[in-house]
Amino acid sequence: MARFTKSQCHPCPARAQCTTSRESHRTVGFPPRELRDLQLRVRAEQQTPEWKARYAVRSGVEGTANEFATATACAATEARTRSTSSTS
Repeated sequence: MARFTKSQCHPCPARAQCTTSRESHRTVGFPPRELRDLQLRVRAEQQTPEWKARYAVRSGVEGTANEFATATACAATEARTRSTSSTS
């Protein structure tokens, strides 16, 4: 955790990209080194053609599953509505 006082933040040329506060300090949190290294490694892997090809398959499967779930939910709702209205 890094804390910058108002006197440190105010003259900083990058201040507008960091905070919009005029009155207070800025506190910046940093993840543990292991987590940061993992994030960098995973983000680099996500740029490879192999990863993108695997993700395209997953994305297609998830889209199909979502369409099925939505259609099934609509059909189930219609069935419940029909059975409720016919018994009333």
